[in-house]
Amino acid sequence: MRRKESDEKMLNKKLLAGLIVIGLVGFALGWGTYSYFSDTETSSGNTFSAGTLDLKVNGQDGPLPIYFNVGDVKPGDSGSVNILLSNTGSLSGEAILTFTNIVDSPGTTPEPEILPDMGELSENLCITIYVDSREVGPAGPLAIIADQPIHLGPLGSGQSISLTIKWHIPSGVGNVIMGDSVTFDIEFSLVQA
Repeated sequence: MRRKESDEKMLNKKLLAGLIVIGLVGFALGWGTYSYFSDTETSSGNTFSAGTLDLKVNGQDGPLPIYFNVGDVKPGDSGSVNILLSNTGSLSGEAILTFTNIVDSPGTTPEPEILPDMGELSENLCITIYVDSREVGPAGPLAIIADQPIHLGPLGSGQSISLTIKWHIPSGVGNVIMGDSVTFDIEFSLVQA
């Protein structure tokens, strides 16, 4: 009888353990499929686009024409050139002008140069910049203002500014520039404001 009771207890324990395992499995499956109410909305096609800066000089992109090709200058001479800068991009910028690559040459002269392998024209060629009739930036001899960014002012998208570059050679310069020549580049920039 004891053995029978012992076997029954063992069977009951196995049955109880099996029911517990089945209950836990059923609970886990039921929990995984159970959910609360929900509602999802989606914003599709979000995009970022970069803006542009596009500087036009007299309506052109580079390479630009030569703006100064003046020969036989002498003390007291002067002149100017008018240039239109336009921003055809979508962002506002700051317009900048820089005179670069200044190269003086003594040329051939009937009088000896102060420095035999140098010319002095860039030291005596005075430059003044005007934006919409207002003087801007440093003015003075080309040799002094060379490689200095001259800030011309803000240039908004779709806007233009009128730039005038005036030059003159002081009347008291004398023979020191005789036969000399100077070459240089003019660099126009538009930098994000």
